[in-house]
Amino acid sequence: MAGRLDLAPHQPQQKSGCVTQDHTAIVAADGQPIAYVDALTGVTVSREVTDDQGAHFYQLASGRYILKNAVTLDPDLWHMALEKGQQPLNLNAENINQLWWQMPNGCEPAALLEGLHVKGYATEFDYLSFLKTMPRAADYNPYHGFGGEPDQDVAGHFEAIFPVPLVSWGKNYAPVSDVSGMTAEKMPVLLQQKKPIVAYVTVGFETPEWGQYSFGQALSNNHAVLVDGFFGELLHVSDPIDGRYWLSMTRFKRAYDARRWAVKIG
Repeated sequence: MAGRLDLAPHQPQQKSGCVTQDHTAIVAADGQPIAYVDALTGVTVSREVTDDQGAHFYQLASGRYILKNAVTLDPDLWHMALEKGQQPLNLNAENINQLWWQMPNGCEPAALLEGLHVKGYATEFDYLSFLKTMPRAADYNPYHGFGGEPDQDVAGHFEAIFPVPLVSWGKNYAPVSDVSGMTAEKMPVLLQQKKPIVAYVTVGFETPEWGQYSFGQALSNNHAVLVDGFFGELLHVSDPIDGRYWLSMTRFKRAYDARRWAVKIG
């Protein structure tokens, strides 16, 4: 944690959670550790912030901070998985914060690069250099390539790239394949094989909102994340807008099941 703190784009609706990792630092606004807590310690969060490197933190009721990725706001599901003797699986993908890079529409390439990097592919690229290799759709149709510019909204464009061209692009760097149609419940099978998944969802996992475009119907709140872990009824994602975190399978499915579009890496 470093430098200026800004409010994150989406604020937590659930306020009570628990720590998921032993020896987790509680830090001051300048990032200096104040204390350390162990897994299952209960916490109450007041808001979510990002630091000047794009990392996400929860502000605690005490005014101190804790890394978002070290907390679950679904403590009952976490405890349930522990009681069943399960162990969390997390491939620990990096997080590429598209807003920190000033790319408000660049979620799919960010999620793809996160997955490539965690598998050891395309390591010569950072996010901006990777974007330069992205296929563009001359007709702005996201079924043909990226339908606009990742750094701006343009009337008549649809700034996204859908699974078929995303897979074609990804195959330049790694074994990438379209597994659209897969149910969310089957994702842990791929994750156990250490194969992360780019999943098409909605911004903030909100209710899907459909719109009509020149190429047909599409989600106006389209978004993509990398699924890189699971634990019982929880999935772990690296979200190019909202950071790294655990969320319930139920919340994930509300957004994912609108299309069930997914791309596996490896």
